[in-house]
Amino acid sequence: MLDLKPNIGGFDREARLIAGSLLTLTGCITKNNIVKAMGCTLLLTGILRKCVFYDLLKINTAKSQ
Repeated sequence: MLDLKPNIGGFDREARLIAGSLLTLTGCITKNNIVKAMGCTLLLTGILRKCVFYDLLKINTAKSQ
């Protein structure tokens, strides 16, 4: 079963959103698809507050609810 509970929060989420935005912008300007993909991945995980790798490593930076 797919677990959709958020596992990203706080500073981790903010850092992903900022770094993802900068990497995506840089990738678009330089036309570097790898940098653009890394930025989009960080942005997506920050927006959705869900990281599959965190699930595998049993990491949770989101506040308990």
